[in-house]
Amino acid sequence: VDASRTSRHLEETINNFERQKMKDIKTIFSEFITIEMLFHGKALEVYTAAYRTIQNIDEDEDLEVFRNSLYAPDYSSRLDIVRANSKSPLQRSLSAKCVSGTGHSGVVAHACNPSTLGGQGRWIT
Repeated sequence: VDASRTSRHLEETINNFERQKMKDIKTIFSEFITIEMLFHGKALEVYTAAYRTIQNIDEDEDLEVFRNSLYAPDYSSRLDIVRANSKSPLQRSLSAKCVSGTGHSGVVAHACNPSTLGGQGRWIT
């Protein structure tokens, strides 16, 4: 009698274990599939937006912008003006020494190469 009761109890334990295992596997796969569907749904939204953006590209307008960027009439003169106005009087005089080669060679080298100025942190002490 005890052997049959122990056998039924063991069988119930095995059945409960298998039932719980199937529930756990079902839950895990359901969550995985839900996450994957959300991911692919979002990816589809992104791809749809990208597709619409690509379809809305105006080739003629883009080509016109490209052509205009090739032939900017006064780009170099604007750049020269910006360069001339962005230097302080000290920077202009140091640049002149660097170009002309006047002054003491050590001073000119340091003035022309700001990476040699100062120690750690580039502070001049």
